[in-house]
Amino acid sequence: MENKINSRKIVEVEWIDAHSSLDCITVSELINEKPYLTQSVGYLMLEDKEKVILSFMNFGFNINEEPLMKHYQIIPRGMIKKIKIIKEGVEIGE
Repeated sequence: MENKINSRKIVEVEWIDAHSSLDCITVSELINEKPYLTQSVGYLMLEDKEKVILSFMNFGFNINEEPLMKHYQIIPRGMIKKIKIIKEGVEIGE
C-alpha cells in the first residue's frame, strides 16, 4: 500500500543557475556571459510557490516518519524553466 507521506515523484528540474567568481574582471569581459542552464534529477520532496526541494540521498525516517535527507537542493521557483516527471509513486526507503 502506498504511503502518501513517503511516496514521491522522481523529477528532472531544468533551471537557470547564477554564477560568480573571485577573479578580477571587467563588465566588458562579462557582457556576453550567460547564466548556466542546469538540470537536477532527484526525489521531489516539496513544491510550492517559492521553491522546489529535491532530495538525492535519504537515510531512514525520524520519529514522525518524515524522510531524513542527507543530500538535498533548494531551487527558487523563479530560476526554474521546467519540471519533467520521470517516475511517480516511488516509495522512499524501499
